[in-house]
Amino acid sequence: MPKREHVEVDGRELALSNLNKVFFPENGFTKGEVIAFYSEIAATILPHLRDRPLTLKRYPDGVEGEHFYEKNAPSHTPSWVKRYAVPRSEGGGHIQYILCNDKPTLVWATNLGDIEKHVLLARAPHIGCPTSLVFDLDPGEPASILDCCRVALHLNEVFQSLGLKCFVKVSGSKGLHLAVPLNTKTTYEITQSFAKTIAELGQRQLPDRVVSDMSKELRRGKVLIDGSQNSDFKTTVAVYAMRAKHGGPFISMPVTWDELSRAVKRGSDKDLFFTPAAAVKRIKRLGDLFEPVLGLKQEIPKAFTEAIAAGPKPRLLSWQRKRGRTEDKTIREYAAKRDLARTPEPAGSPAAKSRKIHSQRFVVQKHQARSLHYDFRLEMEGVLRSWAVPKGPPTKLREARLAMHVEDHPLEYGDFEGIIPPGNYGAGTVMVWDEGEYEEETGNSVRAFYSGKLHLLLRGKKLNGEWILVKDKSEEESSRWLLIKAGEDLPPIPTKSDDTSVLSGRSMRRITEDQDAQWESNRTHTANSVTARGPTRRRTEPVFIEPMHAKPVAELPPGGEWTFEIKFDGYRCVAVKRGADVTLFSRNKKIFNKRFPKIRDAVADLSGEFVLDGELVAFDAQGRPSFQLLQDAKTEDQSIFYFIFDLLNKAGEPLLDVPLERRRVLLTSLLGSAQDPLRLSAQLQAPSGQIIQAIRQLGLEGVIGKRIDSIYESGERSGAWIKYRTNKAQEFVIGGYIPGTRGFDALIVGVHEGKRLMFVAKVKNGFLPRKQRDILSALRKLETNQCPFANLPEDRTSRWGQPLTAEKMKECRWVKPELVCQVEFVEWTDSGHLRHATFLRMRDDKPADKIVRET
Repeated sequence: MPKREHVEVDGRELALSNLNKVFFPENGFTKGEVIAFYSEIAATILPHLRDRPLTLKRYPDGVEGEHFYEKNAPSHTPSWVKRYAVPRSEGGGHIQYILCNDKPTLVWATNLGDIEKHVLLARAPHIGCPTSLVFDLDPGEPASILDCCRVALHLNEVFQSLGLKCFVKVSGSKGLHLAVPLNTKTTYEITQSFAKTIAELGQRQLPDRVVSDMSKELRRGKVLIDGSQNSDFKTTVAVYAMRAKHGGPFISMPVTWDELSRAVKRGSDKDLFFTPAAAVKRIKRLGDLFEPVLGLKQEIPKAFTEAIAAGPKPRLLSWQRKRGRTEDKTIREYAAKRDLARTPEPAGSPAAKSRKIHSQRFVVQKHQARSLHYDFRLEMEGVLRSWAVPKGPPTKLREARLAMHVEDHPLEYGDFEGIIPPGNYGAGTVMVWDEGEYEEETGNSVRAFYSGKLHLLLRGKKLNGEWILVKDKSEEESSRWLLIKAGEDLPPIPTKSDDTSVLSGRSMRRITEDQDAQWESNRTHTANSVTARGPTRRRTEPVFIEPMHAKPVAELPPGGEWTFEIKFDGYRCVAVKRGADVTLFSRNKKIFNKRFPKIRDAVADLSGEFVLDGELVAFDAQGRPSFQLLQDAKTEDQSIFYFIFDLLNKAGEPLLDVPLERRRVLLTSLLGSAQDPLRLSAQLQAPSGQIIQAIRQLGLEGVIGKRIDSIYESGERSGAWIKYRTNKAQEFVIGGYIPGTRGFDALIVGVHEGKRLMFVAKVKNGFLPRKQRDILSALRKLETNQCPFANLPEDRTSRWGQPLTAEKMKECRWVKPELVCQVEFVEWTDSGHLRHATFLRMRDDKPADKIVRET
């Protein structure tokens, strides 16, 4: 049981737990000390928290443990803690936020592990009126907080020229926060637009120092001016809040513009980081430097607010002119992508009008093209506005799915079902998965569409309820939208119903086998057949299929919809049997036949043609998987096995779109009584918590989780398959080494961000002498004069470890980034480096250009 201590705070009795628990391991700062800090500065921080909805960011086990966000007041919230209900942006019930208005509430929230204090920019009850404008200045390595200071000083001059007073605080991490108090009547639409304008102005004025785009590829060596916090659903770290960063607690403290100038002139940031003790001392000496932010009344320049107020109609018309969304143009765009002489799809007519019988119709078509996706279509302005939803419409409350806006389709397309032949846009099979009518909450779906947000009520044969369709407005011309489930959960759709057309009652496979196309013209239920093309059954020869990937997760979901397997430490292997020939492929299509002839022969003994997916695993004398034995095996021995977990093709029948549960049944039948070295990968039958405990006790690498109904998504990491590691480890690319008495003292490793290789660590530990000699031999063959890392050299003021400065880089030897190793580590730092990295093994089964940071 947690150890509790009862205290009285301003007349309220509180039960505080585990006060001696260490929240910041690097310097031993405890939970009790966090609470004591907030208690001591309560009179200073509370005016900045009062009446602002608070999102709890809870760290129950300190900064190195898992954390989670909690917007709704917990069920055990004392009755005396004030709350305020805020409508959800995606619809549904209100969020009951906590209002941290007094010292007892401040202590109570901190006792829950809420180290940082994240609040909205508006005060209750005027929840749509932000009281200030905020900017986050975030340096991209090797830029530092001093670069942020230079940019902040420039922005302050910009604000002064606009007649606005600006205040600055250190973030408590590596950047700065700017606050422009308003305390006048305004809206988030105005403040967000103004913030974006200021950020873009900063980029134009300081192109070598500043970016306003969130993309990591653009941020190297520059300062991001981030104004995205000026939104009605985002929270901001309050002034005087403690930051839950690794290393030790630092406070988000106000500083003066003179202090920033001095730091820049001295080239030192030592006065820009404040420990809790230093913060308390400074507050007692200087008082609240952010007090003016609470009451100073300022207005965004009138010219700007008038420009915003001129919408939305002019903006609507301008957007329409840019997009060319007229009926004639969209039908021409549709037709231009198709050879209408060869495809059975309806041609469409520019003069087509909405039918009165279905004035607000929606259609969802399941579409197996290069990949399976769902086409979500809304009848509007004489056409079907269309979005491609890769994972299908969401069914659980607040679940969001990517929806890519595509070209408009003619109304007749809503009744199309059949085969689109090769050579045409979207070649593949189309099913009418669902249809019905829809309403838009505002009553004007056209205006809602152009504004970028539709609140939909669908009444279909499968989809009934509320959904939100909202545009990603980070870029004006972006085609990215989100389809979000609102209202309440949708009951599960039965597997058979999910694969049944509401138009013809056929499955996707049956439509493919029929090799025809049909659609209903004006709802007359008249089928239009198309001459059959080819055989009545489509056959796909067994060939290599790029393996599906598992997405790393911090915790396993509960059972029910998931099945779990051991994560083996071996080589991924796709086995293809065609006729009597068997080929064993690695994940990057290297052939294993010569290395593992016994496995090849065992697969050849299985009857029929097929494609298998599995893992080659070697076991040591204690019966534990050993990647080292597998890698070092010169000739195959009895300790190497092929654990098979999936069947991708059987007798020429592709199974990628068949649910996993069914594929496992077919796989079990195929393997029959197969004996070693072939083994069926066992599905673990236990709650996920017990599975993790058992995996740790056995010293295994981790667990793979798979949705029971998941299809096989070749080459994808969609999240339908997940992996949980019992330790923190992943693969890294070797880009260099530091020579030493044993050949080398450290490997220099990194991961890819886009096409750039980014340095993350020097790996010094874990090398056996023989293995170290082998690695050095391989490295010397790849030596080059060119450093492959895009983020080197590092700034001398780097706060993590010994930085690889330009001077230190003179000691390094660089190699072509072709070798991959696996490394175990304690954690990732905020700056994107590894702490306490240990070498595990080399990996020759994974291509270097595919190695990215696993999150």
